[in-house]
Amino acid sequence: MKEALRRAEGSSSLTSEALAHTPSAPPPPAATDVLTRWSQLLQVLRRTLPREQFETWFRRATLAEVRDDVLLLAVQNTFARDWLANYYRDAIEDAAREVLGTPHRIEFVVSPELAAGARAQFSSVDDEARASDAAAADAADTAARGPGALGPAALAGAVRGTPAEARTREPVRTLSPSSDVVLNPSYRFDNFVVGPCNRFAHAAAVGVSEAPGKAYNPFFLHGSVGLGKTHLLQSLCYALLERDAQTNILFLSCETFVNHFIAALENGDLQKFRSKYRNVDVLVVDDIHILANKERTQEEFFHTFNALHSAGKQIVLSSDSPPKDIPTLQGRLVSRFKWGLVTEIEQPCYETRMAILKRKSRERGSELPDEVARLLAERIDTNIRELEGSVTKILGYAALARAPVSPELAREALRELFTVRHGAPSLDDLMRELTEHFNVKPADLQSRRRTNAVAYPRQVGMYIARRITRMSLEEIGGFFGGRDHSTVLYAIQKIENLVREDAGLGEQIRQLEQRIRSTVS
Repeated sequence: MKEALRRAEGSSSLTSEALAHTPSAPPPPAATDVLTRWSQLLQVLRRTLPREQFETWFRRATLAEVRDDVLLLAVQNTFARDWLANYYRDAIEDAAREVLGTPHRIEFVVSPELAAGARAQFSSVDDEARASDAAAADAADTAARGPGALGPAALAGAVRGTPAEARTREPVRTLSPSSDVVLNPSYRFDNFVVGPCNRFAHAAAVGVSEAPGKAYNPFFLHGSVGLGKTHLLQSLCYALLERDAQTNILFLSCETFVNHFIAALENGDLQKFRSKYRNVDVLVVDDIHILANKERTQEEFFHTFNALHSAGKQIVLSSDSPPKDIPTLQGRLVSRFKWGLVTEIEQPCYETRMAILKRKSRERGSELPDEVARLLAERIDTNIRELEGSVTKILGYAALARAPVSPELAREALRELFTVRHGAPSLDDLMRELTEHFNVKPADLQSRRRTNAVAYPRQVGMYIARRITRMSLEEIGGFFGGRDHSTVLYAIQKIENLVREDAGLGEQIRQLEQRIRSTVS
């Protein structure tokens, strides 16, 4: 992979500055023509690539320029550029030949600004295609699958050639004795369930493990609690140790770094402190956001960072938020944290949740029935740890009760999850607020109309209904005009993506949800 990345660096990379100064021989197509061609390319790529790969790698890309026989694609960072150049160049060239009728060479430019503006167009193309085939695909999948089989998304993207049982190998060598972490043998790349929510983060971590201290330094991983950051960080460390048992890895929490620094100040041992942190091959700091509001510790970490980075040592950081959102973090630290690769691990989608449930049950020596996995995947949509805990609890309950695992047993074992909350808003409460907020009629939201003026409020309603009630996807779909669960799931995922990508829109939806919740005391 390192050689492939070097080839990509040399042959397909242009900086934003180079793009600005490239001679413009014939006049380029109008901006609208470029957008139209990119939409056509996306439609072909969506048809020819697995859905998870398409969503992961093309959501943050766009066509920047068409010149003679060259298509210039803008991507958000060097990692995306390298990955697309090495693994998707042929697919893009084939799509270009189909759309434009002639061969075109594909080149890439790193431009976060252009890439950020691409999401709306990607969503438009993806929405149109997915809305037309969601119901048909769901019906065909249900008919084709036998009992106990995973759905196509889980098979295509959730698990990448991993063994059925989690391997529990002992590490080749332990971490530095100064680490406050003990590696968990079950945290490996080969048993990490990969889906659209985490594919980029997983690929980035693998890339770092294969070329530490090179292109992606530092590697900054951020996301909410319970989404798999710890699994990825420990997998990265295991991979490094398996490649070279002599790698000196210091893995600790930011809180430990802060405490060690305070103790060094009090005891006059700063030289010893600095020697410990600056003479390692890899420094992994978990929860780096704890540096917030700690000015002197930030100063010390700044110099530690510089010493390691200038020596070509790998720095790996994790946080619950991206660098720019860590309160009172010095601007120069924010800048340095963004030198390498900043990537997010997102909430798991439905297919990934299903795959996680299936894998965790197999690791515990059982096979979770499909109907139970679906039940849990619908209820638990934000936290992987909660998914894993539910599997453990259900299997333990079944063993004690000497009963087979069934939806009824799952509801009994997880009573607190399935109990209807007292005073929760009803769907009628939701409908009243929706119609007032969007100025539509209830009959429109429950009709078969699919114009954006009706479809968008309906999708928001399905999203909020899933969050404030304990109703199943089928029940929510029934309320909104008899729609099936796949339509509801698609609506929820679409609004989740919009909330994640558009802070202003997300705040509007949160305020609407709060008004609905406040209708019941």
